[in-house]
Amino acid sequence: DYEREHFCPRAVQRVGFAAQLGVAAAVGLPLFLHNRNSSADLAAAYAAADPPPRHGGVVHSFDGSADELQTLLGLGLDIGLNGCSLRAAASLAVAAAVPLGRLHLETDAPWCGVKRTHAGYSHVRPNPAWPEAKKESKWAPGHVVKDRCEPAHIAHVLQVLAAARGDDEAAVAAAATANSECVFFS
Repeated sequence: DYEREHFCPRAVQRVGFAAQLGVAAAVGLPLFLHNRNSSADLAAAYAAADPPPRHGGVVHSFDGSADELQTLLGLGLDIGLNGCSLRAAASLAVAAAVPLGRLHLETDAPWCGVKRTHAGYSHVRPNPAWPEAKKESKWAPGHVVKDRCEPAHIAHVLQVLAAARGDDEAAVAAAATANSECVFFS
């Protein structure tokens, strides 16, 4: 996470990531990879891992370029998308290019919701089954807090992404669910 280096410098992150890659290879588990402005180093470390991770993983909250997408896919990694992946028209176009067989939907709740300022927001259909509490202090069971991403808002990610792809929402949802089940539960 090269946007939050005040928490951990790049050099320390690289050492930790190399160790995590080794653990993933040793135990045979897939990775869930947080990547913020660090795609080149992430890809280089993943490609250089010895032994290599055997079960791939998902690059979480992907919002990179088309070239970064192709690099990560070429390494055998899948792509996780949420509201942060869909902010600008350019990022929405890249997100729409993720192959259906490598796509995962996520919320990153309570962050990364689809905001009114996002390129694809016009495709969001509010759900009357999720009434909004205007303030967190006014929250009640069965409500969501206004402007906070909740797990139920994964439907918004689906709506925007399916529209950008020109695909049926049910088909995108089924593919993303199958992909996540395959990577993490098989």
